Amino acid sequence: MARLTFPIFIHLWETTSSVAIMKMLAEQAERNVELAIKEAELPGAVMEGKYSDEVTNEYGINYEFMQTYYTCGSCIGHDYDEVKSEYIHLITQLTRRSAFLTIFGLFEDRMGKCLELMKKLSGYTGEMKGGVIEKTHFILKEVIGGENIADVDHLTVIRNVMAHSDGVAYDYKSISTTKSKKNDRQKRLLRAIRRAEAENAGISVNYLNHVLMNERFLMYTVDEIQRYVNNVEAAVQTYYKNESDSPL
Repeated sequence: MARLTFPIFIHLWETTSSVAIMKMLAEQAERNVELAIKEAELPGAVMEGKYSDEVTNEYGINYEFMQTYYTCGSCIGHDYDEVKSEYIHLITQLTRRSAFLTIFGLFEDRMGKCLELMKKLSGYTGEMKGGVIEKTHFILKEVIGGENIADVDHLTVIRNVMAHSDGVAYDYKSISTTKSKKNDRQKRLLRAIRRAEAENAGISVNYLNHVLMNERFLMYTVDEIQRYVNNVEAAVQTYYKNESDSPL
């Protein structure tokens, strides 16, 4: 955190100091992923069971036989390796998703307080559209003087996919290849995924439109938030310094 040279704005301090918590969450999540993978490789991690099944032959005669199945966590199937792979994939993605949503929720809370601070500093009462992050960037860019600060809209879009669509970017594969006219939601989704991919964020989309996070994504998220928070703090301090009639 940069040293404040003006009266301490508690919301800015809370925001910058919270990045350390986000980093801790990201690091712990990756440690949990590593541990879960190691545990899945241990003997007995995949359990075997049997059940009675029935098949009908070409003459219409039913035959009963014992079918073998395997379970690992909530995953179940007839192939040992597939069950284990599915479990590792599931626990990896759910752990990272949970950490990401927690990190983003903390970021959103802090940005809400910074938004109120910027509104108070500037006296701005105009209309703002979108959620907390969108409103914060609007006033930062249009009022406070942060027009050159890159937004974090790609993280907001990915957060919405994870929180509201169970990690599925509906129609992404089709809209990313078609030349037909796209609506605002589709354009925003395309921008977000393409930006994350271009910045090597650790995001990919499979053929089922599932958004997948690898080991880079959580720390990329923390770094992006750190960049944005530092820019918000610098912009607010500069604005405060230049506005002698600040209500604070």
